Amino acid sequence: MKTLTNGKIVALCMGDFSRGMINGIVTTYLLTFFIPTNANTTLPQFFLNAALVMAIIRGIGTVVDAITDPWVANLTDNCKHKLGRRIPFMRWSAVPYGLCCLMIFFPPVNGTSMINAVWVGVLLVLYYLFSTLYNIPYSALQAEIVAEPKRRVFLYTINSLLYVISNALVFCTSMTKGMLMGAGIPEIWALRIPFIVCCTAGIITALVPAFAICEQDYIAPKSYSQPLGEALKAIFSYKNFTIITIGYLVMWVAFTFFNTAQVYYITNLLALPDLWVTIVTVISIGVGVCTYPLVNLLARKIGKKPLLLGACTVYVLLYGAIYNYKLVISLIGGPAFAILIGFCIAMPIAITNIIPASMFADLAQYDTILTGKNRAGMFLAARNFANKLCQSIVVIACALLLGKGADGTGAATSEGIQATALVACVFVACALGIYFFYNDKEITDAIKAHNK
Repeated sequence: MKTLTNGKIVALCMGDFSRGMINGIVTTYLLTFFIPTNANTTLPQFFLNAALVMAIIRGIGTVVDAITDPWVANLTDNCKHKLGRRIPFMRWSAVPYGLCCLMIFFPPVNGTSMINAVWVGVLLVLYYLFSTLYNIPYSALQAEIVAEPKRRVFLYTINSLLYVISNALVFCTSMTKGMLMGAGIPEIWALRIPFIVCCTAGIITALVPAFAICEQDYIAPKSYSQPLGEALKAIFSYKNFTIITIGYLVMWVAFTFFNTAQVYYITNLLALPDLWVTIVTVISIGVGVCTYPLVNLLARKIGKKPLLLGACTVYVLLYGAIYNYKLVISLIGGPAFAILIGFCIAMPIAITNIIPASMFADLAQYDTILTGKNRAGMFLAARNFANKLCQSIVVIACALLLGKGADGTGAATSEGIQATALVACVFVACALGIYFFYNDKEITDAIKAHNK
């Protein structure tokens, strides 16, 4: 088998650039597009009681997404295609993945209508389906293709770098929107034009690893067949996998609340213009990228677990500060608080983007060493299943919280936005406690012994 060169690693990681582009649009702008953020918006009111309708739509979509994850994982783990187990899925799902995301933001009625709610609901379900068909095989391919733990950290560092860069570009939508509106373009198209650019770039970069990587050059073909239920039972029999999965899903509950509401934190709680969303993102990404070599060095020197615990501790403090935003603003002012958020969250973002993904890949390899069966897809799908099933509740709760105390329009309120920060703080504190029980040394020692 060949060894993946650095150039091929970059090509492989372009799928995460795509994920940052396409998923970033839905994560960051779905609610702000369909739930009014302030009284001055000129965006159409697409449905009555927007917060409740979007909560139901997103909840249904995320449940469907969670259910399809293990199903797709089992399909790809058992695939016997001549191109390999992962690449065929990636090639055929990349284009509809991006297109379904884009079409969500083109509801057919330019005004309030149940037709729009049905349109968004159906497109969101299709988006989640094609996202799963691409990202589950893609994540499994990454876990399989690099077998050495230290080099795997490098792989996920490049992944994270490309992901956060693409995510930062998505956040530039707020700045681009202002520029386009200044040029006389209506607000709705000032959002749609960046969405078109991001989805097009996402489709192109999703196709790069699907055609640049020859799977069979790097992974020995293995015959594998196991029913879905048995595969799930087998992987959850590992205590460390159960711990890291529960910790990861609880952590992402916090991130979902935070990521969904972060535009509101800047524009509503701190009362800053849309440009500050881009400023905070640029600071956090720029500083975060500079910490990547340090994260790699510390992962080798002290291990992955201490880094993850440290990142969660910073998140707890930051989310708590946002909840008490009035006190912080009285001490340092809104602009300084926004800049502080960007700096404080930078390294924790780097850690939580790199380390958990590497841990799950380690666990998949550990399972292969012990059993001789390659169930990388199922490991990642089991993680996503628990994660997304939990988030299906979160997206309902977050949308309802944002509209807490609102009138019939369902517009976001300061009280509701503040509540999302408190919930995020509580959940990431729980994740911190769960991660204490993970035994990183047992996994890495077994892999090192096998690779000798």
